[in-house]
Amino acid sequence: MLGIRKLAVLAAIGLSLAAVPSAFAQTKLRLAVETTGRDPTNVMLSTFRDELQKSAGDEVAIDYFEGGALGDENALAELIRAGQVEVISMGSDIVALDSKFAVFDMPFLLKDKATARAAMDGELGEALAKSLRETVDLQVVGYGELGFRVISNNVRPITKPEDLQGLKLRTPSNEGRILAFKALGAAPTPMPLGEAYVGLRQGAIDGQENPLSVIKEFSLFEVQKYISITNHVYTPITLVMNGRAWDALAPEMQEKLKDAASKAGEVTRALSDESDAALVGEFKAAGVAVNEIDPAPFQAAAAPIADKIAGVVTPEFMTRVQEILK
Repeated sequence: MLGIRKLAVLAAIGLSLAAVPSAFAQTKLRLAVETTGRDPTNVMLSTFRDELQKSAGDEVAIDYFEGGALGDENALAELIRAGQVEVISMGSDIVALDSKFAVFDMPFLLKDKATARAAMDGELGEALAKSLRETVDLQVVGYGELGFRVISNNVRPITKPEDLQGLKLRTPSNEGRILAFKALGAAPTPMPLGEAYVGLRQGAIDGQENPLSVIKEFSLFEVQKYISITNHVYTPITLVMNGRAWDALAPEMQEKLKDAASKAGEVTRALSDESDAALVGEFKAAGVAVNEIDPAPFQAAAAPIADKIAGVVTPEFMTRVQEILK
């Protein structure tokens, strides 16, 4: 449910697309994201905004809502379907809109960033975009990158699959991630990302899993003893637009949006590389113990999870993804 404050904000900006009196038709866009600052989902959306303003100028009027001003990703998913915002950037919680995105919850599905980026720029990205449009009438404008996720906790370093046993790990609320961690012996605990810091500090949860950049942006390293570079799951950023709003745009404006999204995606990929190169040393300097893993035992332990994820995304889609990635 949206709070009174958020409903008031929406009322103030209007609940439908409109044109302003002018010598030309002006496209009004409301952009919203759960995060703020240098978090990759906010970087994706803010860069998209800036690049679109450069290319479209006065042809667009943009209202920008960051830091969860209109709610978390699940709330934004409701708003974009209702046409109350036009564009949002989403990470893991996009599975609330289309369960096929749960394919990314299959541990070790993607071996490295080069493989992931090629897949998202190619057939896998196209298949997911088609599914999202058919399932909930939302248009994928472009993809960016949150990156590979690692595990942090306050109990022990994760060096072998058995070390996950019983750990209370904050996860997104999507079914696939929960299934995967349960199968590996952990106790996944769905929780909004904004509540993770307090949950870790108070001991309500033992740990969490996110890309290094998110651990930095949300200061989670301040309340964690161990970070294990598991790279168990790759998470893209999906820039999503309301389908009716997209269809109302002239083809020339659609191309400007796609170009802005492409540039924003490249910025998030560069940020991902930069963060992965720099943050391990920064976290070690802050007193956090950081360790690498041998992925082979984890991959073996995770292999049976494929059938569980296939049950979420459909066996046919899982088979197609595996063919794409060969």
